[in-house]
Amino acid sequence: MADPATLEQTLLETVRSLPLPQQEAVLNFARSLSSNRSPLEPLPLSLQQIAKLPICDRDRLLAPYIVAMAEDFQTDPELTEFSVLDTEDWED
Repeated sequence: MADPATLEQTLLETVRSLPLPQQEAVLNFARSLSSNRSPLEPLPLSLQQIAKLPICDRDRLLAPYIVAMAEDFQTDPELTEFSVLDTEDWED
């Protein structure tokens, strides 16, 4: 295993050499690793089965997935690229 001090120095040098958007992506990745958030299990029911549930049961079942999805849209660079479209003028 690498010496922790050497590993840290190599990591810092590597991150510093990246463009700012990629540095932010590395930071988001590191935060996700340190958050110890357990991965979500696959949904136990099909979408059709979920649609047939009472609303309160649907909400309880889907709540963790909605939180995770919202976090992904705020932190995943591939998804946040679309936020630039919100600021563009779409009129002809």
